[in-house]
Amino acid sequence: MNKTMQAPTTLQLPRRSFHRALKAQPGTTVVCEQGILWLTQSEDFKDYFLRPGEQMVIEKKGNVLIEALSTARVSIVSAN
Repeated sequence: MNKTMQAPTTLQLPRRSFHRALKAQPGTTVVCEQGILWLTQSEDFKDYFLRPGEQMVIEKKGNVLIEALSTARVSIVSAN
């Protein structure tokens, strides 16, 4: 299967705000560009924290909740 990456969606999130990535596909990458992010995924009991320069690749299809623990900038690169 050949997957291509789309142009990133970049979001500015004020402290304590949320973004819901609904039905995120495997291979989607969440990149923390500024601030501190907390992520959780459907059916995953782990919490993930990202600092500037860190990223997380979504491994299975599902919803992802991203919270800005401080004012943050996040890029989400969807996989097709």
